[in-house]
Amino acid sequence: MRRAVVLGAAGLAALLGLWHPARVAVQALLLLPALFPLAPLGPLGLMAMPAREARTDAYTAGTVDSVVFHPPFGGRHGAIVLLLGAGDLPRSDLAERFAEALARLGIVTMLTESSGMLAERLTFHEVDAIRVSLDALRAEPDLDPEHVGLVGLSASGGLAIVAAAQPDLRDQVRFVNSFGSYDDADSLVLDVGSRSLELNGQVLPWQPESCTLEVVGNSLDDAGVGASERGELLGGTTRQRAAEIVDGFDDEVRGRLERVSPSAYLTQLHAHLYLMHDRDDSFIPFTESRDLVQQSPSGVVVRYTEFSIFAHVIPDRPVPWQTFLPDLWRLFWHVHAVLLEVL
Repeated sequence: MRRAVVLGAAGLAALLGLWHPARVAVQALLLLPALFPLAPLGPLGLMAMPAREARTDAYTAGTVDSVVFHPPFGGRHGAIVLLLGAGDLPRSDLAERFAEALARLGIVTMLTESSGMLAERLTFHEVDAIRVSLDALRAEPDLDPEHVGLVGLSASGGLAIVAAAQPDLRDQVRFVNSFGSYDDADSLVLDVGSRSLELNGQVLPWQPESCTLEVVGNSLDDAGVGASERGELLGGTTRQRAAEIVDGFDDEVRGRLERVSPSAYLTQLHAHLYLMHDRDDSFIPFTESRDLVQQSPSGVVVRYTEFSIFAHVIPDRPVPWQTFLPDLWRLFWHVHAVLLEVL
């Protein structure tokens, strides 16, 4: 009996050591607590602290402040650029906790925040901020350049997709994980302006957060939308009227909005695309991610997962255990799929 136990343990150890998906499954399990604000890190917290390096780089519209977290052991490692959303979404302390956990697993992690996104300016300049971050990260000596990905939270998820499709970047980015982001700037303006979303042919009420109104307002201003139309959309109107305003945008406005729309770049992506969204998201409607899946060419979206436990991008929504446990299971397999790209 004892010999059988020993042989079984040895077999399990060999399986975890030799079969990549099994090993990554254990690592995904270790990472999960770092996603929850109040959960202890568990075994991952017993590992050595990652080395960290702060830097500031210039880009076309300002500066990018970054912290790079290095795994506490040698060798070359896959890497992730973790892009925060507009304003302070999520809170930077939670993002830092997650970045540290990724580094403990063996992933070089760059946590970035650009001056433009901090000021809630969603423009094409932010693609250059991502470019600058990738260039800086690829200079790190412990980086494996074949396993580099972008994880974009909130509005940065859409910008990450746009960046990954650029000719000079598309072969440098292995994957993009977009969480709680948008598909098309026009459709987002329509949803925000009408305080509604369209699901399976039905128009349903939807109330955006004040932060969303600020970001969309800035985007309309930057795109050159007139004050009257901008005020009407931000004040809220019918879906029909919002559609009339959006359809009436001139070519210059439409072109500026299209430049930051992921839907315009789906055929140009070489990266694998992973999407996550909470069905009750009040910052960006989950239908934006559904539309992105439907519009993507076959094979571009590797996995799309919907949840009910997230308050936008933070899993602290109070839900019954009958909802929490299935969502936790879905979260595990989504995280596992992404980690397979980088570990």
